[in-house]
Amino acid sequence: MDIDGAIVDFSAAVLLRYFRRGHFIESAMPRTDHRRDLDLLRGHWAVSAPVRDLVRHFLAHPHEAQSLLALRPRIDDAIARGRIDARRTWLHRLQTGQPSAVVAHEPIRSFNTGPNLLLAWLLRKAATYTSRLSSWQGANSPYIRVIERAQSEMRAIQRFEALREPLRAVSGGQRPGVGAVRSASRSRRQVYRLAVEAYALLQGIESGDPTSIEKVVRSALIGPLEDWRRFELAVGLAVGEALSEVVSHAMRVNLLGHDTAAPIVSAGRFDIFWQQRTSLYEVPEPEPSEVRSREVLAAFDIAKGADRPDLVVRDREANKIVSIIEVKFVAGDSSSTRFREAVEQVVRYARGYHPVDRVLARSLVAISHNAPIQVDLSADVLSSVDFAGIMRNELRSWAERLVGTVSPLSTSAS
Repeated sequence: MDIDGAIVDFSAAVLLRYFRRGHFIESAMPRTDHRRDLDLLRGHWAVSAPVRDLVRHFLAHPHEAQSLLALRPRIDDAIARGRIDARRTWLHRLQTGQPSAVVAHEPIRSFNTGPNLLLAWLLRKAATYTSRLSSWQGANSPYIRVIERAQSEMRAIQRFEALREPLRAVSGGQRPGVGAVRSASRSRRQVYRLAVEAYALLQGIESGDPTSIEKVVRSALIGPLEDWRRFELAVGLAVGEALSEVVSHAMRVNLLGHDTAAPIVSAGRFDIFWQQRTSLYEVPEPEPSEVRSREVLAAFDIAKGADRPDLVVRDREANKIVSIIEVKFVAGDSSSTRFREAVEQVVRYARGYHPVDRVLARSLVAISHNAPIQVDLSADVLSSVDFAGIMRNELRSWAERLVGTVSPLSTSAS
């Protein structure tokens, strides 16, 4: 397995441990929120592989929607468009005084069948949860493209004539009956088998089934991310778990939650922010080289970009940033080149947080492989770790050092 696949497996395992724990309401885990986490999983279910496969298959094969022959009463003048209902015809003529009126049962195609009701309910729920997931995204979210494509496909499929009647018939709060699911599962048509699979997946995540949660996590939460973003996410989750173990407090995940400015992971008094400077950042006085760079850019009418650290750790009680974590996925360049780049970035970012020296000493560079080993152990400098070290739980010692240096007794001195 390549390193990217191993990173996906690692992240999925961490998230599975978290979400499974969050589904046990009776568990004594005060930092997990069953309802909030379940809503997050439902949003990702709406853009997961089984739902995307269902929508795309139906878009390509709309003829698979099966109809039944139904009868509806119709009143015409001297015309019978189906089997005549003699009794109703006689009663209608007596009531209206129209001697040529005919009441007949007209045969029509009806798509209001059990399997189609299941299909319509799933599509309506998927559209609702996708819209909710979209509302949680920031302007630079890597999920925007995936969500926009899913919404476009949903709108296209809801315009199909075969679904107009079922979509009007289903209610968002009333789930399909057992008979509808059974009929769909027995159907030979692929669209209904895909619908049953998507429905079973939704039921699985709602009941806390680990296989269902892992499938959603892999295909919808981790899957759309680029390889370097996946590594950043894996490091953030690993740091959260390490801090959670040290402070003996359950980790709380807020991936793509309601507040895009919120930390992605919290553990006790520590919050981990992803790709955010946070409000605690203070723009430092520019160095001579930075002043000169801005002058050159201004001559071209180009503003200086505002870069952001990959991860920062905040001590919520002290309201301070206590660590900066720079993450590098090595692809092409050498590990030493990427590590050198990361160190320079951490030093530059640290100038915006105080006290600078203490933040630097607690900081971390995480590199995908071949992280350099610190030779001078007496130097009070940032730490380094690679993915293999993360797998070996080497972040535990870094977390212990971080927690020890920001303990309540040492906070004021730091």
